[in-house]
Amino acid sequence: MSEKKTIVVVPARGGSKRFPGKNTHPLLGIPLVAHPIIAAKKAKLVDRIIVSTDDERIAKVAQEYGAEFPFSRPAELATETSKVVETITYTLRELEKKEGYHADYAVLLQPSTPIIEPEQIDTAIQLAYEKNADSVVTVSEVDTINHPYNVREILADGSIKFWHHDLHYNCVSNDRPKFYHAANLWLSSYDTVIKEGKLEGRKNYPVILPEIYSSDIDFKEDLERIEAILMQRQSR
Repeated sequence: MSEKKTIVVVPARGGSKRFPGKNTHPLLGIPLVAHPIIAAKKAKLVDRIIVSTDDERIAKVAQEYGAEFPFSRPAELATETSKVVETITYTLRELEKKEGYHADYAVLLQPSTPIIEPEQIDTAIQLAYEKNADSVVTVSEVDTINHPYNVREILADGSIKFWHHDLHYNCVSNDRPKFYHAANLWLSSYDTVIKEGKLEGRKNYPVILPEIYSSDIDFKEDLERIEAILMQRQSR
């Protein structure tokens, strides 16, 4: 059994201009912020689950579902332009400062990408341990239609052309990069976050997931669409 410690950090700020109250809005009857917490609670390799928020209501809901709320997130880290890596940095440093607790890895799970399985979390952590990784990310395969090499741009004269003209015509399908970040999980080492200020380091490894796990919620309509998909999956 590894002696390394891995925490899950769930950042969930109170303000959301595009979808007010998003993080406590129900998805399949469960608050959005609770979905990553439930998955993390079932994972076997997670040492602690920390919710990072500036909102007391979110903190209360998160605690009800099993997350810790050891300290509040500063207002300057809870704005529309705040970088999530700064929140992870703050969390790791505060745990050391206030508790003497050192986490070797931090797993970022965001309520806005709520579809996550406990096995995916454990797979990412195990991969990090085995590879001594700087980071692990979940990825999904890009479909042919939306591949970057097929993206077009409209020029000033109103005409249209391929954005990567040469790459579109010179790279056959098998030669093209195939994966994009699924966004439902980042795993980062302490040094990658604290020393480099990044979520992804040099020794970066993937966990490949189906496209459904990359579903992101920015607006209420996104949540309703994802809920419909999940209900259809459950009915099967």
